[in-house]
Amino acid sequence: MRSLVLSLLSLGTATVLAAFAACSEGDSLRHEVLVHLTDEVIVPAHDRLAADASTLASSLTALCSGAPDTTQAAWRAVRADWSVTGAFSFGPVLEQAQAGPLDFWPVREATIEEKITGAPATLDAAYIDSLGTSAKGLPALEYLLFPTPPMPGTPRCAYAEALALDIAERTTAIADAWNPTHAEALRTAGHGSTVYASEQAGLDVIVNATIENLYRMVKEKLDRPLGNLTGSAPDPTLVESRYSDGALLELTYNLDGFAAIYFGADLESGADPGLGALVAARNADLDARIVTQLGVARTALAAIPGSLATALTTDRSAVQTTRDEIDALRRLIKLDVASLLGVTLMLSDNDGD
Repeated sequence: MRSLVLSLLSLGTATVLAAFAACSEGDSLRHEVLVHLTDEVIVPAHDRLAADASTLASSLTALCSGAPDTTQAAWRAVRADWSVTGAFSFGPVLEQAQAGPLDFWPVREATIEEKITGAPATLDAAYIDSLGTSAKGLPALEYLLFPTPPMPGTPRCAYAEALALDIAERTTAIADAWNPTHAEALRTAGHGSTVYASEQAGLDVIVNATIENLYRMVKEKLDRPLGNLTGSAPDPTLVESRYSDGALLELTYNLDGFAAIYFGADLESGADPGLGALVAARNADLDARIVTQLGVARTALAAIPGSLATALTTDRSAVQTTRDEIDALRRLIKLDVASLLGVTLMLSDNDGD
């Protein structure tokens, strides 16, 4: 997923429609979309997240034993996976309340330092589990790994290793809950599922998660550091993943997750039944507008110079433009797609338009 090189402006869903020309738009196509997104997008993404988190934990164990350092690259891989899954953050990740323990930010440096100082000689899972969300997860581990990983044999290294093991356990729990239990529930929505009584119910949760992902990008990842929420000056300390300078790349991965839901897994040909197949079957013009707007948002994001933290003050207008283009995409999904597909919008912080 993170190796995608897309030319989305040239993509459409004509091939999708051709592939499903023999099917009537309705239950058959909705079912195809639910099965494809479950089996080819959502489950593989969570499996990849868990596998990369396991590699991250192994890299920390090796580092703390004096082996060559591979931890920063391993952390970036997990962060990319997590950012992609943000586009379909529902089901097990919510049921297990994993988002907080895995992704609390901005980082509270003083809290982490306090927990390292007060940690027992032997760190175990019970100790990490007892900590508040601000003292663990991917952002806390990022703080310990960047710009320089901790030295082997130090309390910081032991703490970082324990955090990585906790991240691996949590992401594995999410993946295990998806496959097979929740995957089967979504795949069989309206066809015997014990979670989703209808295909529409399955579609509702996917569309709502997609809207929420775009909302978080706009409000939390861009509006907040821009100062838009409080009418204050931009604040680089509120940028996501600021220690690794990964914020812009992670926003790209968030859009990759959206693209996977909209186009399906095979983004190169557009031949898979993603959400866009349902949109195009009912309103080809809206589908084209969404494809175009996604391309515009990507272009704006790529035009931000340097790091996001730096650009907030050196080229604030470029960051604001990106924020506005992603928000325009969000509005297309929330207002137009939700109405077109009869989606029931769920109550959340994502209110208004």
